[in-house]
Amino acid sequence: MAVTIINYTGDGTTNQYAITFAYLDQNDVVVTVNEVVAPYTFVNSSTVQITTTPNASDRIVIKRNTSVAALVDFTDGSTLFEADLDLATQQARFLGEESRDRAESALATVNNNLTAILGVQAIAANVTKV
Repeated sequence: MAVTIINYTGDGTTNQYAITFAYLDQNDVVVTVNEVVAPYTFVNSSTVQITTTPNASDRIVIKRNTSVAALVDFTDGSTLFEADLDLATQQARFLGEESRDRAESALATVNNNLTAILGVQAIAANVTKV
């Protein structure tokens, strides 16, 4: 089971981070620092270098964001090539993995903040609309 979201914490000196998931195109890799898209370059196929070194305790997230646009267009009467079938299947698998990871991340966020959420719900009756 591939993980498509990688979390790092900045240390003030490191600016190169590993990509531990497969991707179809370099444009599918997104890097954020403190939830803001960060400019970066590829050092190689499994490492990115963030242009501005993140500060200590900055939250760095590297995730895959596969295009939902069809990468292969099958037509009636055409020859089916293995590479096209592999690409279409891989794109579908990647989209499924990304959906699962984002859903799990959202559930974890809700569960980690459940006390606060229930606290707001408890005072909702006391809030007046203006």
